[in-house]
Amino acid sequence: MTKYSVAYEYNGAMYLNITNRCPNLCSFCIKNKWNMMYRGYNLKLEKEPDIYEVLDNVKSMFDKKDFKEIVFCGYGEPTMRWDLIKEFSSIVRKGEIKNVDPCKRIRINTNGLGNLINKRDITVEMKGLINSLHISLNTSDPNQWIKIMRPFKGYENGFETVVDFIIKAKESVDEVVITAVELKEVDIKAVEDFSLKLGVKFRKRPILDYEEV
Repeated sequence: MTKYSVAYEYNGAMYLNITNRCPNLCSFCIKNKWNMMYRGYNLKLEKEPDIYEVLDNVKSMFDKKDFKEIVFCGYGEPTMRWDLIKEFSSIVRKGEIKNVDPCKRIRINTNGLGNLINKRDITVEMKGLINSLHISLNTSDPNQWIKIMRPFKGYENGFETVVDFIIKAKESVDEVVITAVELKEVDIKAVEDFSLKLGVKFRKRPILDYEEV
């Protein structure tokens, strides 16, 4: 197995893989099916990177080329490490990373449980730091959410928490997008309508069942 990747490239963006921990065990998650690999990158962390390892990886990649955005996304829930995300984003905004524009777009791909995980409203801390949130809601039905997302103990009422997170995030983040995987049992149109009702964008995502290299 190759050395694990903290930073990896996809579709012109630089992705940061900072944790493998997650409060959900989603029915559609392919991290086990793909043995923690993604397009040739090994995302199984031997240890969670500290801020110095993250910065070293970012500097190394931006020394070679520019990226359209920085995305916190791996085989884990990024907001499990919100304090690291906040520290890193603050460093970017201060212009302290060579070759990284202080206005560089920063996105978090999340399940929306960040407030419950951190036991506080982290959305207010995102203002001026985070440009975009892509929130994997996947259904507009709270009961179906439990079946699809398969939350661990303590997160069973997660649907309501995620909706509250979405509403609050609109006040601090420029772009909030609800995403839904195209599962046959999900009414995708209902999720889109629900997104519009909440006043945020919507994006459907294909089911990943094989690895493209």
